[in-house]
Amino acid sequence: MTAIALTTKNSTLWQQYQSKKAQDRMLFPTEGAQALGVSELELMLASPFSDYIGTQCKALLEQMTEFGRLESIVRNEFAVHEKLGEYKNLRLSDKMGIAVNVGGLDLRIFMGRWQHALAVNDTSNPEKPSYSIQFYDGMGNAINKVYLREVTDERLAAWQAVIEQHKQAYLNSEAASDSIELVPLEEKTVWEYKALDTADLTTLQTTWKNITDVHQFHSLLAKLDIDRASSFRQAPEGMACKLQVSAVEHILEKAKESGCPIMIFVGNTGMVQIQTGQVFKLVRMGEWLNILDKDNTDFTLHLKDSALAQVWCVKRPTKDGMVTSIEGFDQFGTSIITIFGERLEGQPELPEWQLLTDELMAQLAVTNTAA
Repeated sequence: MTAIALTTKNSTLWQQYQSKKAQDRMLFPTEGAQALGVSELELMLASPFSDYIGTQCKALLEQMTEFGRLESIVRNEFAVHEKLGEYKNLRLSDKMGIAVNVGGLDLRIFMGRWQHALAVNDTSNPEKPSYSIQFYDGMGNAINKVYLREVTDERLAAWQAVIEQHKQAYLNSEAASDSIELVPLEEKTVWEYKALDTADLTTLQTTWKNITDVHQFHSLLAKLDIDRASSFRQAPEGMACKLQVSAVEHILEKAKESGCPIMIFVGNTGMVQIQTGQVFKLVRMGEWLNILDKDNTDFTLHLKDSALAQVWCVKRPTKDGMVTSIEGFDQFGTSIITIFGERLEGQPELPEWQLLTDELMAQLAVTNTAA
């Protein structure tokens, strides 16, 4: 376990980050923490603008429904999903949660992973102050960062009141401490293909062909103790096709050109955020592919697609017909991004999405899946 002081600031660590950031303005806290060999929570606790506000993440998240439009940022190492919207239809238990709001803040929440909350009031630039509440898992990985936008005196006062409420509740609780302990960051291992034995292979392929809901797929993989990428390699005939990495940019470009509405999923240890709608502005900036649609759909995506090690086109049957996804993984087999055609429960897949994905497989299939 790693103990991190709450009563003093690690100014040396923060200064090291600032020095690195001066050389690379795109060195955001996630990348900065990685470069410095610490968790993002440890780095952000060193910030002079941060306050630890406790462990009552569920109650805090529920209070986000009081503020109207906020910006929610969910990211993993290679994809950043930013959406401006309202926390509506929020249903939370101690372990799971959901906020179904197609086209808005559409969230799938693994509440059991949410361990720490941090308020960051960055006033270093008086002309453009930044106010956020940030949530972290037990290892110090960021799960969700919620930013107060459209700032007014009234909204800011209410925001600060929520922060103070939780800060004082923590200080007055039995759990209050001068430090917090974080579980050491997991050591990642490069993905390796897992082949199923004959019996399990039969189970995978037979069950796959009889799925009636895409959510049943996760249970199937858990039962067989196999990762998604390995299962795709052993899919029933015609159900999974490995693609060149450039397929992700290609499908986003084609969706933009055709106007086909899509669903973009990006997640991490504790949350998946979904954008549904058309793509309007797709821009490459170096290694990052960006959807810059705040003016159209209140949505921004930053994707380091060069870091994708595998991309697949996957088909799964449902009671509403076949559903097709494009799924990208990093070298560790971690899911970075998943894309579907827009679809509501009870509706068939869009014919234009089927056409786009069929064309994608015809043009960018990898014939040697061992590659």
